[in-house]
Amino acid sequence: MDLYKFVKPDFEMYLDVLPKYLRIFFSRLRMFVHPLRIQTGRYTNDNRPRNERYCMVCNSHDIEDEYHFICLCPWYSNFRRKWRYYVKPSVYKYLQLLTTVDKQELVTISLYVKLALLMRSVVTYTQR
Repeated sequence: MDLYKFVKPDFEMYLDVLPKYLRIFFSRLRMFVHPLRIQTGRYTNDNRPRNERYCMVCNSHDIEDEYHFICLCPWYSNFRRKWRYYVKPSVYKYLQLLTTVDKQELVTISLYVKLALLMRSVVTYTQR
């Protein structure tokens, strides 16, 4: 899915709403500058095909893209429990989330991304 065309129209609106210390996490998610396999898999020595860039933390054989990371991966379910996108996740809800300007929602997703990426880095580091 080419998500950029959906999130580009309101790209900078969140910059005025988010606190500075959280802005980087949401920005990385929106600009696709993150350590998820959907991005890093293209830079491996074997240039792994897109459909083989599986999640390294849940072993579900799902592609580790932004949608899987935010909405589906069972490894991060504890972080999502208080979040309304946890129940019946959908691509539509995910797109709404990426384009929201609601401050509370932006703070929540930014904190989620921060904690989940930290947790992911610990898990993937220990798997090496």
